[in-house]
Amino acid sequence: MGMNSRLLSLRSKQPGHDRTFRRSEQDFISALRTILDPAEFEVVDHPRDLARIIDGVYGVVPEAKITYLPTDRSVYFEVKKQGPRGNAEERAAKHHTVEFYRRMHEVTGLPYHPFVTVMCENLASDPRYTIKHPYFYEEGHYFLWVGYDLDLLADFLGELVAKWLKDDPAEGVR
Repeated sequence: MGMNSRLLSLRSKQPGHDRTFRRSEQDFISALRTILDPAEFEVVDHPRDLARIIDGVYGVVPEAKITYLPTDRSVYFEVKKQGPRGNAEERAAKHHTVEFYRRMHEVTGLPYHPFVTVMCENLASDPRYTIKHPYFYEEGHYFLWVGYDLDLLADFLGELVAKWLKDDPAEGVR
């Protein structure tokens, strides 16, 4: 038997009560600022430039945006973490649909899809989740931040910058 609204309201831990994801988001912003040279990169915490990209009313506010100043090309990052249960990776998949790709291209004009999902904790290491990521996300559009390792993140960012943000990123890369 499922839970009705009365039983749900009696639960001591309600959906939305877990705010531990804030630490993962803050750790990511700090890591970007540690890894990236501020003379070359602007790091924006919770950028609002996509907040109304859907009919001028709805949109997304990702955790971070980096802009490579020499080319003015950007990438947005959504940070997702969860324990052994949940659906964070499924909720993140909305940023990787065919129609969202089209909308982002219309808005940014960039020859690549400028959205990356950063998976933390169980999403980055539990086979229950990691085996599914290649089926939900294109290669290069998600990153498994295992153990919040700065070297792993720096390597990923280096590849991303070379592929998309430098002077001639690969045409047609999504």
